[in-house]
Amino acid sequence: MKAKKVIAMLLAATLSVTAFTGCAINKTATVATLDKEDIKLGLVNFMIRYQEAGYDDMYIQYMGEGYWDKTVSGNNTVLETWKKNAIEEAHELYTLKAHQSDYDVEVSDDEKKEIKKAAEKFMKANSDDVIDEMSATEEIVEEYLELRLIKSKMYAAIIKNADSSVTDEEANMAAYTVVKLDYKGAYDSNYQYQTYTDEQSAQIKAQADAVVEALAGGSSLEDAAKAAGTTATTGTYATYVDPDAEKTDDSDKKSDDTESKESSESSDSKTKDSVYTTNNLDQSVVDALNSLEEGQTSDLITTDSTYYIVRLDKKTDDKATESNRKTVKGNKEDKYYNGILSGWQDDEKWSVKQKQLDKIKIHNYFTTTKKDKKAADTSATESTQQSESTNSTDTENTEAVDGTEN
Repeated sequence: MKAKKVIAMLLAATLSVTAFTGCAINKTATVATLDKEDIKLGLVNFMIRYQEAGYDDMYIQYMGEGYWDKTVSGNNTVLETWKKNAIEEAHELYTLKAHQSDYDVEVSDDEKKEIKKAAEKFMKANSDDVIDEMSATEEIVEEYLELRLIKSKMYAAIIKNADSSVTDEEANMAAYTVVKLDYKGAYDSNYQYQTYTDEQSAQIKAQADAVVEALAGGSSLEDAAKAAGTTATTGTYATYVDPDAEKTDDSDKKSDDTESKESSESSDSKTKDSVYTTNNLDQSVVDALNSLEEGQTSDLITTDSTYYIVRLDKKTDDKATESNRKTVKGNKEDKYYNGILSGWQDDEKWSVKQKQLDKIKIHNYFTTTKKDKKAADTSATESTQQSESTNSTDTENTEAVDGTEN
């Protein structure tokens, strides 16, 4: 992995804070220690603020200004989640650095020169206020870029030993059409869940019955849905079930349904899914689909909150299957990589100074203007591995609007 691929993730543009209200932190304070190596607060703050600049536009649109102080899951705010992710990333990066020699991974002199040029450009392009806000120094930027380059090289070296072969069974994706009717409630335009009244729920049940009746009369699923005042959508799902993997927690599921709005549905039941590919479909829906022949339509399926009627369109969707083959391969590689990483980390002495981490605050926000997005997307893709996406961005030009006070 060449340095320029990793450098592409850096915000190579001018940032500005028009209403600077932040408080400078002690960049050199120790926020964590890995064995005898100290991780500096300035580096972790830079990681968080760098991520923030890439997310502000989207998050502000949906959550409003000051979104980083809003609770999004459990009792954690957005900022608390970012801090947790950043300190975990720092742990990963420094662990990989400590094991470079295990895989003969080095950063060449030419790569170091490229990293230094990128850091210099970043520092010169930005005002003192921005530099203070991000706790950026040339050394911090250089260190972060070098750590990310090491990770890219280490990931590539580690997964060479992984058994990432994928069978046709593991890769298989089937295609379906579904009518989905939530009868307990729905999310409004402000992304707030609104519970239906008994009357509203009864109306949804009447819709579901109307679809069933139309199907019995010979209508297609699409026509039956339209006549009942709803729609049928299409999707794909993974048919492979790993016999050794059983999941009861659906909170970490990622949809492989790339064709349909159905992908936003998460299962409420205990499901036994592939360790490599999961579906955001209730298990009763998956079971129904697996029992059908191509072209057959199910009876009405009722879960705790939703009515479904599904039709199996193809037992194997060629395009989705080939795409999923790459996903399964990548997931196997990730699993192998994470096993090596966790083995190293189990033998390390790692400690976090929470009081120092708590000093990281956000007072300003950035808006981003994207330029040459295609090129930036390509570079970001090539420079990130497994779950790094939370710390990368395709931002090319960034400017800030008025800051907000916490």
